[in-house]
Amino acid sequence: MSTKRRKSRLLGESEHPMSSLLPKRESSAGGGSKATKVIDDLWPEGITAAAGPTPPLTILKQQASLLGRKTKNLLEAEVHTEVTDFQRLLRHTFFLVAPVLGLSGYPLLSVEHPVTRIYPAIVKVNPDDPSSSVRELVARDEAEFKEHLKAVFAAEPAKRVIASLLAQSAGKSNVA
Repeated sequence: MSTKRRKSRLLGESEHPMSSLLPKRESSAGGGSKATKVIDDLWPEGITAAAGPTPPLTILKQQASLLGRKTKNLLEAEVHTEVTDFQRLLRHTFFLVAPVLGLSGYPLLSVEHPVTRIYPAIVKVNPDDPSSSVRELVARDEAEFKEHLKAVFAAEPAKRVIASLLAQSAGKSNVA
């Protein structure tokens, strides 16, 4: 059985579909080296991250890391971020992960806040649990956000899920 291989060649600068957007090369009078035209930088100096409180995403990732350490990585957590509400909100979902069980993600909570601001942030507890209603907690600032997370992590539903996943993970890892 023969396989046909396509021959490919590199496109020259003038053949590239985006060539009109690329910086033009100018040749020097001597015909030797070529110089590139400098692109004007229209952005202001000093573009930096906004100073202020720690963003919810950073706090959630820190807590995800701490959970793995506390459980000797039998239970871990991951944070996934998506843009919602027609690009106006960021949603960070905190998933519990039990690698030994092959559980790739149990959503414990989600946090939403405007794309253009860090706070207020809305903590939604039990976002995908049909057996309980979704509770929404509004955090006006970083301190209130941390208080809400601490309360959610210490609440019975979260403790029950974590204890169950840990027991199953420990039992399965001892069998192997």
